[in-house]
Amino acid sequence: MFLLKLHDLIKHNYENGLYSKDYSYRSNNSNSLSDFDKGKFQAQTDYQSGKAFKHYPKLLFEFSNFVFLRKMQEIVNFINGYNYEMRRLQKMDKN
Repeated sequence: MFLLKLHDLIKHNYENGLYSKDYSYRSNNSNSLSDFDKGKFQAQTDYQSGKAFKHYPKLLFEFSNFVFLRKMQEIVNFINGYNYEMRRLQKMDKN
């Protein structure tokens, strides 16, 4: 399910001209957050809206990142940020 959403996002961005000819992504926002911070922000948003935390297949993406020569590093960083913030928020709830 997540991979289908990822595919749709990439396709949407490609069709709207957000990738250059060398397939690198260019953000329209000059004050862009790091991928790790985007993951943290998403975890905070899920927590504040009362949604259950998502569980991303981290090992799958780390393996894919290795196989594809770090082409998926942004996704791995996002997942790391999300998991970090999720654990921090869960620890706060326990206290």
